[in-house]
Amino acid sequence: MSMKEAFETFFEEMTQNNIKKKGVPPKAPCNEEKYPTGLFLLQTLDDEGYAQWKPRLQEKPVSFDTVEKELGFSIHPQIKDFLSTYWFLALDGRIQTSSEKVILRLNGLTPYSDIDERIISGFDNEQTHYLSDHKYFLIGTYCVINGNDSYLVQVNNDTCEVTAVDVMDRRSVKLADSIEDMLMNMKGKWNIK
Repeated sequence: MSMKEAFETFFEEMTQNNIKKKGVPPKAPCNEEKYPTGLFLLQTLDDEGYAQWKPRLQEKPVSFDTVEKELGFSIHPQIKDFLSTYWFLALDGRIQTSSEKVILRLNGLTPYSDIDERIISGFDNEQTHYLSDHKYFLIGTYCVINGNDSYLVQVNNDTCEVTAVDVMDRRSVKLADSIEDMLMNMKGKWNIK
C-alpha cells in the first residue's frame, strides 16, 4: 500500500459516508478571501458560508533536503509522503484501537502551507511529549479518548508508529503502526453543518 492509496481509501469512505448521512458531498466553512486554501468548490457556497471541498493531489515534488539539514536528522519516508501526496483540509475521524474508541483531527495541508515551517514546528514539540527516546512529529492537535480531549496525535520519526499523547498525565495510546495504517482504518467524520 502507498500513502496515495491510503488517502484515497480514507477520502472515498468519508465522502460516501457523508453522502449517505447528509445527501451531499462534504462541506466546510469557507472564507477563501481571508483564509485561502485552493480546495473549495466555490460554486457550491451556500448562504451560511459553507462550501464543498475536495482534496487535491500534489503535482510538484517536494524537496526535504534543506529542512532535514536544518533539523540535523532524516525525516521518516512516511512522514514525507504524508506531507507531499495530497492537499487537504483538517481531517476529522474516528478509529478503534485494541481497547478504546478515539476521535481525532489531523491538521490540514493546503497549497498555501509552508511545508518547511510545518515540519520545523511539527518536530519542535519536545515540551508536548514526555518521552525523549525519539523525535516525534505532530500531525494532529485534537484527539479525544474516553472523554479526555487533551491528547495530541504524534508520529514516531524512527518507527512511524502513530500515538495519541496526553502530556499532562503522561499517557500514550497507540493508534496505528503507521500513518498509512491509520488512514486506512480511520472512519471519516467530515466537518459539516
